[in-house]
Amino acid sequence: MTRTRKISLCVFVLMLCLGIFQVHSRPAGAQPLTYTVQKGDTLWDICEKVYGDADLWPKLWEMNPFITNPHLLKPGDVITLLEGVPVLKTAPVSMAKKPSAPKISAPAAAPPGAYDLSLLKNLDGLGYLSMSEVVPEGIIVSGEGDKIMLGAGDALFVQLNGSGAAAGDRFTICNISPLLKDPVTTEDLGYLVTFLGRIRILEQIKTNLFKAVIEKSFKTIRKGDPLLKYAPVSPCIELTKGPDGLTTYIAAIEEQKVMVGQYTTVYFPKGAAQGIRQGQIFQILQRREVEIPGKKKQSKETTSLPDAVLGYCLVMSTTANTGTGVVMSAKRDIPNGAPMKILDWTTPPSFFSVIPPCRAE
Repeated sequence: MTRTRKISLCVFVLMLCLGIFQVHSRPAGAQPLTYTVQKGDTLWDICEKVYGDADLWPKLWEMNPFITNPHLLKPGDVITLLEGVPVLKTAPVSMAKKPSAPKISAPAAAPPGAYDLSLLKNLDGLGYLSMSEVVPEGIIVSGEGDKIMLGAGDALFVQLNGSGAAAGDRFTICNISPLLKDPVTTEDLGYLVTFLGRIRILEQIKTNLFKAVIEKSFKTIRKGDPLLKYAPVSPCIELTKGPDGLTTYIAAIEEQKVMVGQYTTVYFPKGAAQGIRQGQIFQILQRREVEIPGKKKQSKETTSLPDAVLGYCLVMSTTANTGTGVVMSAKRDIPNGAPMKILDWTTPPSFFSVIPPCRAE
């Protein structure tokens, strides 16, 4: 090899090391990795399935502006995956070309009736009402130090039922109430599950014992608090109508309060099996009766007046037989046990005008 060629080779290697020349893992113009949406998929599920990290969903949403609601995906749609983020070996991805039409013809803004509630309420902390006894999937054994009350960023040790958990898995820290009484029937109602925060598993110490870190803290967290599998909640709520005449009532209030105000979380003893769906709006009512003097001097009769509207409740989530809602408007204090009736609306109530619409950013 001549002296000149040796010098040129050395210069090239030096420039390569300094980053002047970049080596791309994917040839220029090559098609990106894609994922085909399956029935029931959400962006959270896809990120968990493809990357093992559900919290990447906002970046994936940004990569795919045709998606108007990350919680409602259309089976068969092809999603472009993130560049430079490693995928799991078992991830169902392909190099198939993403269709250019009509998939990206939708506007970036969500359709009318889709609202971002995340600025008004911590959606990960809504909790739910369970008609049956709740069996935790684990428990907080101890903090890493001597702290009695734990918060975001604290390391801790947890015991899980079964040894199937792995690093990166997330669990919700919760509080499970004693058996509650129904405020209307006075019979046994169920258990109120309050969400306190979220942990992420760091490593397995031994069988069923894991080290974890608190990622988010909504309320005070202590040793002995039970754990449930984490289920992410969409920040987007798309308004929908319900069947005429659908009724229910407030059966429990967050933190077991006695009265309800605006943006309070409430729980009711009907759910998906009874026709209640996320995005429905209920009127919160007050029954009214008045006494009318009878013909005889001492006699009185009662008659019913039209119900008074105390406020409005938006359904946030449901189980088979219970629902969780947020009071969007309250004209005055609302008692536990207040009846609710589905609202037949043509345009969203005026209080939605101050809530930002969901958009693909």
